[in-house]
Amino acid sequence: MAQEWHEVSDLGKQILVSASKDIEVLAWLAEAQIRINGYAGLRDVFQASTFLLERYWDDIHSISNNPVEDKLAPLSGLNGVSGEGTLIQALRLAPLVPGAGFAQHTLWDYQLAQRIGEEERLEALHHAAAEAGAEAMAAHLALVSECRAAFDALGETLGARCGEFAPPSANTRNLLLEAAAAIRMLAGLDEEISPSPGSTAEDALPAGELDGGRGFQQSKSHAGAIASREDAFRILLSVARYFRRTEPHSPLSMALETLVRRGRMDFSELLIELLPETQIRDAVLTAAGIRPMTADKEGAVRN
Repeated sequence: MAQEWHEVSDLGKQILVSASKDIEVLAWLAEAQIRINGYAGLRDVFQASTFLLERYWDDIHSISNNPVEDKLAPLSGLNGVSGEGTLIQALRLAPLVPGAGFAQHTLWDYQLAQRIGEEERLEALHHAAAEAGAEAMAAHLALVSECRAAFDALGETLGARCGEFAPPSANTRNLLLEAAAAIRMLAGLDEEISPSPGSTAEDALPAGELDGGRGFQQSKSHAGAIASREDAFRILLSVARYFRRTEPHSPLSMALETLVRRGRMDFSELLIELLPETQIRDAVLTAAGIRPMTADKEGAVRN
């Protein structure tokens, strides 16, 4: 499968450079690059997408040009609209440790490691991070921050062009935030790593808050104040890092990390984790007067 993604990447670049500016090709390229070059590749695709959309908006091709929702459907498909899009699972499988390959030492591993009985998985992640070294982990965190800044810049461009019809972005941005938080936790890094020189000062700040999952609005926070839900999560993760350093055998750090991870889930995901048995879950929903969830053919859950 890796070879196929290399072919997708090569063909996508060739089309964009020599043949056509196309939103669907950009979407395919994003999927390929996260698998081949990780966060650096995805950052580059986000930056290229912003450039092409700003310069060629009227002429850029897509699966359809009208209405605007159809024009941007490939980008919506990356994030997902009512569920997770095609980029989300790939982001979960991007490595949290520099030098690791795709699907090695991943956010998915980190999330699984928060569960009871997965102590060895968490220890393996900490060992891999320690082997990489603090400097390399800090550089990797900076790379994730650059990727998020590029994604936010793309969101601002789409918001300016499309307003309320901008593609949803919450799933992607939340995964990038979770990846950054996991890297900080594994490496014992307390401070947010700013994007490397070349990014704007605004990009280095905590990125704008999502407006109902659509578009972006820049938040203005004051020092010491909790300005948003995500600010609160960051504080909780900072507390968790403290307990992991000072009381490594205490369950407090893992409990706080799990609390934040579940707090970032949507209701459907949380319910599936808490009640994995379908019959029990459906019975609880029915008793609460909520129509039970069913799975569609792609495995997505809907009400």
